[in-house]
Amino acid sequence: MGALLALLVRWEAWIYGGLGALALACLSLFWAAYRRADRTPFGLEKDAARRLQNAALAGLFSLGLLAAAIFGLNRYAALPNAPALAGTPGPNPSAPPAATATPILGGGPLQVDSSGCANPAITLTQPTAGQQLSGVVEIKGTANPPNFAFYQVEISGVATNGAWVTLAVGNVPKINDLLGAFDTTPYLPGQYAFRLVVTDNVGRAAPPCVIVVTFAGAAPP
Repeated sequence: MGALLALLVRWEAWIYGGLGALALACLSLFWAAYRRADRTPFGLEKDAARRLQNAALAGLFSLGLLAAAIFGLNRYAALPNAPALAGTPGPNPSAPPAATATPILGGGPLQVDSSGCANPAITLTQPTAGQQLSGVVEIKGTANPPNFAFYQVEISGVATNGAWVTLAVGNVPKINDLLGAFDTTPYLPGQYAFRLVVTDNVGRAAPPCVIVVTFAGAAPP
């Protein structure tokens, strides 16, 4: 099932294009059968034409159901599990290793590799590195590399024990636009690493953009 969902995410546009072409074929068949039934004076030919019309309508209905099912799977099954669906592509010796963050629970500063932010097609513009955050935060940036498939915004810090936790996922390219939003209130105060990871349509992730921010914690009552 996971492999099927991954294929649906990567080839969604092509699938819809194929379904659209089939729908046009069904419409053309329906129109040809309609004209034939309207013009022929023979009862048997009229019946055959009407059966062809019914078959074309049934095909259109089935294509509509299939498109709705694919849309539902992509929006409500595939995207929430996008990190698991990205697959495990083979190593790419020309790509640098992905940046990681290992929070120092004793209070030391986080050390991250922010070199991926130099790529203008994969960058975070809000929040900015070193910014102090509280309450609900909007995450903005650009996720628009060639062969784009989907992006993930992740966080790592004291409250996550060094693990990367997904905050937002999307399958629409963004250019200096809203990537997602989240509430900092449940998180312990301290430093956290943000990263934007963008995966292409063959399951390869480019070097992520990683920054460090500080959570101020909940405001006192």
